[in-house]
Amino acid sequence: MGLKQMWKDGKFLFKEAFEESLKGVRKGDKPEETQTLRKLLSGGRFGVVTDNDRKFTVFKSVLAMFGINDVVQIRVPTGVFDLQQIPSLSKALSGRNFKECDFYIARGRLGLPGSGAFTVIIDVYGNVLSAVTSPPHHLHGFSLETAVFFDAFRLFRRLGLTPSHRGITDRTRTVYSSFTIMDVARKIAFKKAEMLKIFRGDTLLVIGGYLDGIFIADHLKDNFRKVFLYDKEKEVMLLSPFDRPDEGAGFDFDVIIDLTGFGGVEVREKRAGKFRGKIVVSEEPSGVEFLETGKKPDFFLRMVSGGKTSGTMTLTVSAVREVSIRIEKCEGVLYAVPNLFFAESLLFNVKSSRSFLDLVEIPAVTASVRKGADFGTHLFDSVLDEILGEIRFELAEL
Repeated sequence: MGLKQMWKDGKFLFKEAFEESLKGVRKGDKPEETQTLRKLLSGGRFGVVTDNDRKFTVFKSVLAMFGINDVVQIRVPTGVFDLQQIPSLSKALSGRNFKECDFYIARGRLGLPGSGAFTVIIDVYGNVLSAVTSPPHHLHGFSLETAVFFDAFRLFRRLGLTPSHRGITDRTRTVYSSFTIMDVARKIAFKKAEMLKIFRGDTLLVIGGYLDGIFIADHLKDNFRKVFLYDKEKEVMLLSPFDRPDEGAGFDFDVIIDLTGFGGVEVREKRAGKFRGKIVVSEEPSGVEFLETGKKPDFFLRMVSGGKTSGTMTLTVSAVREVSIRIEKCEGVLYAVPNLFFAESLLFNVKSSRSFLDLVEIPAVTASVRKGADFGTHLFDSVLDEILGEIRFELAEL
């Protein structure tokens, strides 16, 4: 199917979405709409609007990773767009005046000076198809090439596109998992949350946002009228959509879930740190290795099997490494590499929550495969599901 025909088919789909919005019945994006965007992007000609050759080289390389090779540079003196309200979008829109392409990409400032970067893809009509933001350079500290790479990569990944390209030689290809480090952490956190769904009430407080607290709070939000999340780290709270409780109030919550584990808050007599709760649940940090906490909650969330400790990051790292080991045993796979950047240092030392998200939102595993081998991304998912099935938790009442 040609690109023009796909545009035609997409217009009917998008028109239906617009009509739903007009009628007030729109419930959010649909899988078939995002799938149409993926098909359109995969078959189009791209114009990268920049007069910076270093930026263009990185954009072209990232596009090639997603199988897009029809890419041209549109040289426009882009500094003039810094006077606009959304400089990067204005830059992308200007590309339509200089070269005929199906899509235009630009990266520049988001808004006012100091607001960070904005990377955007528009179509020939000026419609936005995908966009990502990143913090100011003085906060993330990446080189220009690294910052552009992460933004360009996320630009396509956020629509569900998975990169796959030739390897070091023409006889191999590089294949990436469809899941990210954050996806694995989210799945593990949800396994914990399933054990906690028996609790309901008016207010819930989750103590400890990193790395599973945010996910667990989200998984349990329908069980409570109001959900709060507390973490002593400001950068962790920036990742949370939930309100922080008033530390001075100390009022009773219906349920407190303490996820601070080994070395975390003190828990005893219906209290967790500075807060009181009618029911207090603490995560038991032990796994193969025993970690004494001295906590006395009403319930312990305990790992029955799975890893050295129950920590979500510990289990995530272990699962990703194990995926790599098992994938290497598949026919046609030369090697598999876990993409385990030490993202925690960006969160807790550099104090950049955005840079942390950049690193954990890349594919978790990469494999080098013989060209022609029957190996698809679904194999990564099958192996991961198998490994996560070996991780089990229980709720133990004291």
